[in-house]
Amino acid sequence: MTSTQRLPILRRDGSGFVPGVDDFANEAYVALTTEAGHEVSVLATPHDLREFAIGHALSEGWWSGEGPLPLVEVEHHEDGYALRMSGASSWGPLRESRLIQPSCGGCGDAMASPPLGVRFAGQSALDSARLRSILREMKALQPMFEKTGGVHAAMLVSHDGHHVLREDIGRHTAVDKVIGAWLVDHDQQRPAALLLSGRCGWDLMAKAVRTGIQQVACVGAMSGQAAQLARKHGILVMGFAAGEHPQFVGPWPSAATKS
Repeated sequence: MTSTQRLPILRRDGSGFVPGVDDFANEAYVALTTEAGHEVSVLATPHDLREFAIGHALSEGWWSGEGPLPLVEVEHHEDGYALRMSGASSWGPLRESRLIQPSCGGCGDAMASPPLGVRFAGQSALDSARLRSILREMKALQPMFEKTGGVHAAMLVSHDGHHVLREDIGRHTAVDKVIGAWLVDHDQQRPAALLLSGRCGWDLMAKAVRTGIQQVACVGAMSGQAAQLARKHGILVMGFAAGEHPQFVGPWPSAATKS
């Protein structure tokens, strides 16, 4: 299955409806399991699946991030994809199996504060003006959004300008993919900030906590629960970050950083 497909549609003009075609983002059933017994099913855009598996394992606390990257076997079946992970130095506690839909990364979760991860910890904050500039340029790096208008994007950036971006029909799945992609491509380097093309809810902030990401900027709003979780763990968050009047949560170091 490809990431997009062209389907027939109707468009309206001044005289009525006319037939045409348009591009749509695909979503597929993806089952992810580990040798330790973790299990989850997601609806996701069917690309970068190895990166999704690695990122999900870290961002959901299945794997601590210690040692080499887990191995991922990908099988394509008639009804979707099966991913199986093995080889982690240690696996975290098991959680209930569940189906995650594209719009709902935390379905079924109790919003208890997750443990603070360390894999991406230790980086100082990026200047807010720089974050705003990167977010405004981010859309030009989203080919699937340009084609379909129907996907989200997540980007990790470092102080020296390295960046990794991934797209997916699900907000949370895009974050998992970009985390996994960073680990695959820049494993010896740590990102400074996570950038989101939409809003930031509790589920995405929990992923930042579990991975040790200490700065988040989002084009849209943050939820109240996301803001509270960020304050508890000292994460710097910039909401409405591409606009002229962003909002700030967290221990921003100086007024100059907010300029």
